[in-house]
Amino acid sequence: MTDGSDDTDRIFVRSRLGPNRYVYNPENPVGLALIVGSLLFAIGGMYLVHHPGLLSGSNTWDGGELRSAVNAATAELSSEAQFGPGVINYEDVLRSSIAKHGHSSQDALAVKLASEPPKPVLFEDGVEKADYTVTAEGTDTAFCLRVYAVKRKLAMRYDALSISISDGACAVS
Repeated sequence: MTDGSDDTDRIFVRSRLGPNRYVYNPENPVGLALIVGSLLFAIGGMYLVHHPGLLSGSNTWDGGELRSAVNAATAELSSEAQFGPGVINYEDVLRSSIAKHGHSSQDALAVKLASEPPKPVLFEDGVEKADYTVTAEGTDTAFCLRVYAVKRKLAMRYDALSISISDGACAVS
């Protein structure tokens, strides 16, 4: 058995917090390297959690990829009928849904409101409608999304949500 003064050659030592707990030994060069490496690994993991675009293949989109991602995203959003244009930050909902169906970075996508802001009908029945222009870095392709949503009073979801797609940017109204 060794006493506590001979712990400099061990990578793991007993913790002072309990008899069955072992920790890295900062007095050993390998233990110190494991401490630093664990911290760097944790920091890197947290950075990737907050910047998921770093793992995507490309920061630019091509026209075909953007077209297929917009078509898939609008079909999905129309069938779910969960979010409409009166929802706060609907541009972000469209952008994340399009990026989910594409292979390029979400940061390279731009979704901008091209019409008057829609009147939300959260607590009343009515219609929400708005036009959004979708563009992306790396391509001159643009799409105009015309969103039309119908909701009953105090309903959780929209009764109907349709998104029509046309080539080119929306006319600013």
